[in-house]
Amino acid sequence: MKSTMVALALLAAAVALWTPDLDRATPEARYFDGQSSYIEIDGTRLHVRDSGPRGAPAVLLLHGFGASLHTWEPWAQALAARYRVIRIDLPGAGLTGADPTGD
Repeated sequence: MKSTMVALALLAAAVALWTPDLDRATPEARYFDGQSSYIEIDGTRLHVRDSGPRGAPAVLLLHGFGASLHTWEPWAQALAARYRVIRIDLPGAGLTGADPTGD
């Protein structure tokens, strides 16, 4: 009886917490803006944001696990007056998507 109640509670929690994947157009409409672009490197399409003066020294900001280039937005805004600020969504994060090779 007790194990059945626990199993039902876990099943109910899984159903309540499940969220379906979004189609690609939904996050792109929300997060792809005038500073965004895509570049392709070794078959992987990377989402990149590039701001600040093009002739200024460049700063490359890379996010960590479970984040995206949006993690750096406050820093990018602060640095963009003096530096070219480049942020990249690493494979599997943000709008970049998975590495097609599975690496």
